[in-house]
Amino acid sequence: MQTTSERIEPTTAELAENRKLLHRILLDLLIIIVLLIPIALCEFAIEPFRRGFFCDDETIRYPFKDNTVTPVMLGVILTIPPLIIIGIGEYIRQYKKGTISSRRYLWGCRIPIWCCNFFKQVVYFSFGVLLTFDATEVGKYTIGRLRPHFMAVCQPQFSDGSTCADSFNQHRYVENYFCLGTGFTSADVRQARLSFPSGHSSMTFYCMVYAALYLQKRMHWRRSDLTRHFIQFTLVMVAWFTALTRIMDNWHHWSDVLCGSLIGVVAALITANYISKFFKKSYSDMTALRLSRQDTSATLNEVLAHTPPPYTVEGQPAPVFASSDQYCTKV
Repeated sequence: MQTTSERIEPTTAELAENRKLLHRILLDLLIIIVLLIPIALCEFAIEPFRRGFFCDDETIRYPFKDNTVTPVMLGVILTIPPLIIIGIGEYIRQYKKGTISSRRYLWGCRIPIWCCNFFKQVVYFSFGVLLTFDATEVGKYTIGRLRPHFMAVCQPQFSDGSTCADSFNQHRYVENYFCLGTGFTSADVRQARLSFPSGHSSMTFYCMVYAALYLQKRMHWRRSDLTRHFIQFTLVMVAWFTALTRIMDNWHHWSDVLCGSLIGVVAALITANYISKFFKKSYSDMTALRLSRQDTSATLNEVLAHTPPPYTVEGQPAPVFASSDQYCTKV
C-alpha cells in the first residue's frame, strides 16, 4: 500500500517533469479546441452548399431507408475496439519489459507507467479522429452533394407550385426550390444534402486501420503468427461492412463511400507514422545496427605487410627494403 509521503513529497525532478507535462497538456487541449471549432460551425452555424438538380436524375430518386449501422452502433465501433486494443497493448508492453509495477508521480499520486502510456496513445488516436472528422465535414458542407434518397426526403416544390412530377419539369435543372419534407424533420432534410464524402466510411476506416497498425507494431504473439493477422482482418472487415451499408441503405453514392474510405485510410497512415511514430526506428535499434556492421576494408600498408613481392623465388627469403619508395622502384 502506498504511503502518504510517496504522494506528497515528490522529488525536484518529478516536480519539473510535472510542470512540463502540464504545459504540454494545456497546449494539446488548445489544439483540440481549435480542431473542434470547424465541426461546431458546420453542425450549428453553417448551411451546406445548396446544389441544384435535374428532376429526371435517377441517382437521387431512391427510397428512404433506416441506417443499418445506427449512430449509436457507429460510436461503439469507433471507440470500444481501439481503446481495448491500445489498453491491452500498453499493459503487455510494460509487462514484457518487467516494469509493470513502475509508477510515475503526477499531481499528488503515483500512476502506473502503462496508464500514462495508454493516455498518451489515446491522445494521439483522438487527434487523428478529429483530423478525419474535420476533413469529412469540410467536404460535406462545401460540396453539398445530394443523397440518393434526396427526392424522397425533400419532396421539392417550385415557386410556381409545380413539382418534379409535372412533365414539363422532367429535363429542367432546378436551383430555386423549397422542400416540403412531409413525414420528415428539418434535420432529415438538411442531412439529405450532405452525401459527399461518407462520414461512416471515413471514421470507421480510420479507427479500424489505426488499430490494425497498432497491432502490427506493438503486439506480437510467439505461439501463433496468425492471431494478430486474424484480428487485423476482422477490424478491416468491420470497416468494409460499415461502408457497404451506406450504399445498401441509400444514404451514399459509391463514390462517396470510396472517397470517405480513402480519407480514413490516409489519415490512419499519417497518424500512425508521423504522430504516434509506430514505425520510426528507435535510437537503440540504430545503435545496434551500427555495431553489427564490421569493417572489412584493408589499407595498403596492411596488404603490403601480409603479401610478399611478386618476384620472390620460392625457397629464398624476400629482400628487405628500407622504404616503400624503394619497393616501388624495384617493382
